[in-house]
Amino acid sequence: MRSSARAAGWSKPLRVWTLGILWLGALAGGAALLTTRHGIGLRSDSAVYVAAARNLLGGDGLSWLSGGGEVRPMTFYGPLLSLVLAGAEGIGLDGIAFARWLNALWLTLDVVLVGELARRMTRSIGFGLVAALIVAGTGELLRVHVWLMSEPLFAPLVLGSVLALTAFFEGRNRAWLVLSALGVGLAALTRYAGLGLPLAGAAMLWIDPQSTWRRRLSEASLMLALGLGPSALWMARGVLLTGQTGGRSFGFSLGLWPEIRNQAFAIAMNWFAPLRLVEIIMARPHLVALLVSLAGLAVAVLIAMLLRRSVRLAAVTDPRLSGTVLLLFSLAAFLSVVFAAALFSRPTPDVDERVLSLAYLMLCPLLAALLAWLWGRGLALRVMIVVVLVLFLRNKLVYDYWTIRELSADGLGYASRAWRSSPTIEEVVAMDPGVIYTNETAAIYLLANRPSYWVPWALPGYDPGSADRIEAEMLEVLLEHNGVVVLFGDGDLPPGWSGAGLRTAVQTDDGVILSPDSGEPG
Repeated sequence: MRSSARAAGWSKPLRVWTLGILWLGALAGGAALLTTRHGIGLRSDSAVYVAAARNLLGGDGLSWLSGGGEVRPMTFYGPLLSLVLAGAEGIGLDGIAFARWLNALWLTLDVVLVGELARRMTRSIGFGLVAALIVAGTGELLRVHVWLMSEPLFAPLVLGSVLALTAFFEGRNRAWLVLSALGVGLAALTRYAGLGLPLAGAAMLWIDPQSTWRRRLSEASLMLALGLGPSALWMARGVLLTGQTGGRSFGFSLGLWPEIRNQAFAIAMNWFAPLRLVEIIMARPHLVALLVSLAGLAVAVLIAMLLRRSVRLAAVTDPRLSGTVLLLFSLAAFLSVVFAAALFSRPTPDVDERVLSLAYLMLCPLLAALLAWLWGRGLALRVMIVVVLVLFLRNKLVYDYWTIRELSADGLGYASRAWRSSPTIEEVVAMDPGVIYTNETAAIYLLANRPSYWVPWALPGYDPGSADRIEAEMLEVLLEHNGVVVLFGDGDLPPGWSGAGLRTAVQTDDGVILSPDSGEPG
């Protein structure tokens, strides 16, 4: 009787939690589908992911046709998204349409995983649902999940890995450790920004004072082997094929640090603070530097505290602390790789809201844990927490609503109505030329399903002084292969180009198609 009563007592909270978290996840996924009702957003990077998937199925490996006409092995991007798209197309699905549904699923998983992490860290269904609601109602995250890019796949792999490792510390089931290591391994194959995450997991395993050093070495080695091994093999392939590990070269950009720091700080502040407060703080660079320094000091204090055995023991045995410490380790590892890439590689990668979106997802459970701790500090704080949460969620949900309205109105990038109904694209499809030179290679590939060359003046290293020679060489190729030049926009040729060997074949509202003048009467 007692056990059945206990089971009945737990069944209602469990039902509330399960239904609540699934409902919030479904709302977030539905919002992503509604926002992409004209199709998932497409940009130039999307074309590379899709091309690599199709080339793999075509027998050319993970590669893409560059704007210079060369088939290049894929190294600049992680391979996992292209492998997923190739799997979809391999069973007869359209990879681009499939990616739209996948992104909705990834956002749903983000909501569920953040909520579950927060619930474990706070031991509270209420705060778990609050964290999930924040994620589900965040327009900034929705903006990330409406594009065919790798961030939507990256985030649930990382969050799932963190959750699996916290489960390992609770029950010491080695299967959870393997699952966590595989998660960060796949995350690193999705985005190179995940390369530091296995180190965070290994550090968490190493500080466990309950384990012998042999066991810690074994567990940390497993995390590193499964977490970094796949990426090491992928990078070795890149070195063999191109001489580079990931498409970037080493180079110092330390002078960019103040700009990168301020930009990242402004993004993080804008996630959680009112716009007016963000503007006040960002107008004072010394205050920004001070706040960033205080964050660094907090990390140093945490490391110093972990030198004490009692703190390390609590960090791996208390689920409320293990999730917090692991998230902090993972956040530090992720940001370290992002900032290191921005400061020490060429070309310099972006540090924008899309790239930093994983940091937001990591901060949400930490915010829930902080609020849960403050909740137990008196009635006045509880009232304050309720008021702040209501205002915060109101702002988030209003922004989410307007984000859906804005982005769903016309489509995004090459999936916009203007591009989808482009008369120039329609003419290209009808003409079916042998060779295409264009100023929009991604549009030609994604919308006309044709490879193309960049027009010579858009290529890196173009020398305007050699325009006559380059124009003659391009005309020779066009004549030999029945090719055309497709220019979107005003269609003007650059300085130095005579255009004498080209004639206007088609003039449309959004571009012009030029064909070579063979000199024969038309």
